[in-house]
Amino acid sequence: METARQLLLSMSFDKEVYSEQEKLELLDQINNEIKAVRKRKIYVGFGKILAAACVVALVSIGIVIHFKPATPASSNLVADETSSLALEKETRLVLAGEKTIAIEEGGDILYENGEMTISSMSQQDKRYAVDTESEEVQYNELIVPKGRRASHLILDDGSKVWVNSGSKFRFPATFAQDKREVYVEGEIYIEVAKDPKRPFFVKTSEMQVRALGTRFNVTAYRDDLSQMVVLVEGLVEVQSNDETKKKILQPDHMLTLAGNSMDIKVANTYDFISWKDGLLQFRSQPLSMILAKISRHYDLYIDCEQDIKDLKCSGKLVLFDDPKDVLETIARTISLEKPDSKTVPMAYEMNGNTILLKKKS
Repeated sequence: METARQLLLSMSFDKEVYSEQEKLELLDQINNEIKAVRKRKIYVGFGKILAAACVVALVSIGIVIHFKPATPASSNLVADETSSLALEKETRLVLAGEKTIAIEEGGDILYENGEMTISSMSQQDKRYAVDTESEEVQYNELIVPKGRRASHLILDDGSKVWVNSGSKFRFPATFAQDKREVYVEGEIYIEVAKDPKRPFFVKTSEMQVRALGTRFNVTAYRDDLSQMVVLVEGLVEVQSNDETKKKILQPDHMLTLAGNSMDIKVANTYDFISWKDGLLQFRSQPLSMILAKISRHYDLYIDCEQDIKDLKCSGKLVLFDDPKDVLETIARTISLEKPDSKTVPMAYEMNGNTILLKKKS
């Protein structure tokens, strides 16, 4: 809404009077552009729908506007050949370890028919040719830093991947003929396209997940003590990299690999994949675990008093642009569960990038 307001303020109104025919031609151009955007978008967020609604509303009341708002450099979809130092805080795609492309938040990446397309609402699609003839598999890497929203891409085989904040996802532009392999450090949710002739492998620093066609979440952050697989649909085989542990995971179950143990338990799967929809949903999870996820999403240090770290927390949070809104929601509506079933009201203190959550006095 704020973006739409700034857009309206930046408009300059043309005093020229247009004929009815000119107005109809402009309306047709706008409608055709809206249809083209809808056709090529993989998904459209609420903010994009709001922007399109603003355009439709302006046309419907007969206001014909010529404007060209200044676009800040930070909103550019592609910054070809930009230095890695300038991009370290931005979501970026590194092609074969060489060329780096900045990806706008909400931008989509699509590999199809020997071509990579990066789409955005702010600029026209950018297309790049993909070398499908090379015998050597060339790996690209999508990097989503802490503090950036989850990014989405469709791989060469049609598999859909969401990459969470603070994650690196390494994948080939085109898969090999006998298998499909990707690598993750951080967290992804993936919907694997079925291809019985080419098994799909997701590899981390501690394990590999083998699937044919299925939907699951993999969590493998470097600073976490354990790695997890949560299965939504299908079947997967999980094996530790030292090959000493191997288990089959069924839907609505979670596998945890920590040290020498590999354990499976029933799980509410949406609690673990809600992040891809801009939400955090949790049931009886330690407050410290919830704050770790929020910290990663906003690239802030958020902690709590020692005596409430292990208390369980249940609820659902919308990951607003402003972390203050999330903290206000926690303080107002989410209660900690004490062993005696009483709840603990909370407050928070902010000091720069450090936030402390504490019991309300």
